[in-house]
Parts: sequence; structure tokens; C-alpha cells
Amino acid sequence: MERMVLDAKARPPLTKGERNKLRSEDKVLAVIYGRGDDSLPLAVDGRALRQVLSSGGSNVLVDLSVKSRGKKTRQETVMFKDIQRDIIFQDRILHVDFIRISMTDKIEIAVHLNFVGEPAGISDGGVLSLVTREVVVRCLPGDIPEQFDVDISELRIGDSITAETLVLEGEIELITPPETTLAQVLAPMAEEELEPAAEEELEEGEEAAGEEGAEEEASAEEETEEEN
Repeated sequence: MERMVLDAKARPPLTKGERNKLRSEDKVLAVIYGRGDDSLPLAVDGRALRQVLSSGGSNVLVDLSVKSRGKKTRQETVMFKDIQRDIIFQDRILHVDFIRISMTDKIEIAVHLNFVGEPAGISDGGVLSLVTREVVVRCLPGDIPEQFDVDISELRIGDSITAETLVLEGEIELITPPETTLAQVLAPMAEEELEPAAEEELEEGEEAAGEEGAEEEASAEEETEEEN
């Protein structure tokens, strides 16, 4: 997996006003933690951060160059643990959690699935259902796949493909249960199955309306008799 480089600056605890000022300068607040070391609050350049995510995605390995307030620089190998975005403006990153990693220790991580081809069952009227969009694997950080390609072109109506069919290279271990369905082609619901159901609902609605009208009519007659 490609490794990206990102600069960061250690920061002290900030007031709300100071945090807002940094964000107005396109700085993103962050924190780094893990591997038994103390957590360290950071600030990173928003533009550089967006470039890293655009090029490598959220599973990218990052060589983080952290400059302390004493102007000393330390190198950290990290990955993204959590990315908080603005609810309305999704391209605006509010906060990032980095987690320290070792290139010699295996980690568990979710990997995106890339579905390839059009199922054969589609031409017969089948409906493709993508059940799972990612799987979890365990491997060394340097062996993390960018994605898994899943060929679904042979699927016909009633067929499915499961996680056990994924091709894992090297020492990558599948953590997601192997029987987990990734995609399937469902049979279309026949029109003759829909129409009787629709007619039955219509008849029930008419009967209910008729009963309600009869009750209202009877109630009106009772009121008339009482007035007389």
C-alpha cells in the first residue's frame, strides 16, 4: 500500500474561540494516540489532509511529521482511526483521530469491495442486491489491499457470492465470517403476484368505506328519530 507524508504541529489545549480561529485558517484539529504512548493534540493543514485522503483513501498509511512547540520534529507512522466531517458540508473536515501503528504488527481493518461486471441474471429480469460493501481482514499494515475485486458477472437468478470466494494474497487473514453474502441476484416479483394483492387491498378499502358510511347513516337516522 502506498504511504503518504503529512506535516502536523503539536498544539496546546484550545478554547472554543481558538479552535474556530484555526478552522477559519483551514487548519484541522487532530489527535494521535496508541501503542502505549500519550495522546498528542495536533493541527494539520486542511488542504494537505484532503489531498492525502483523495489520493490514498482512509486506509492509507501516513508518515506523520510532527513539529513540537520546541521546534523539534518527530516521525510517527499512523493510520486514520476516525474522521469527523461537517454534517452539511461533507468536504469540510472538523477533526481527525490518528492511531499509531507498527509495520511489524498485524492489524484488523475494513477493506472496500469493488464489484465487477453485470450479473448474467439481470438479462432475465433479476435484481442485483449488494449485501456487503466491505470485509474485515487481519494483516501487516504494509499488506493492506486497496480493495478486493469481486466478479459478479456469472451470477444468475438465485445465485449469490460469499466472502470465502475472495482471493487473499500473502498472509492476509479473513476476519469477516466466510459464509457472509457479498452480493446476490434476486428473482423479480411477478406482476400476477402483485395484482391480486393490490385488488385485495382495494376491496378491503371499499368494504371499510362502505361499513363506515353505513354507520354514519345509521347514526344520522337515530339523531332524526330522537328529534322527532
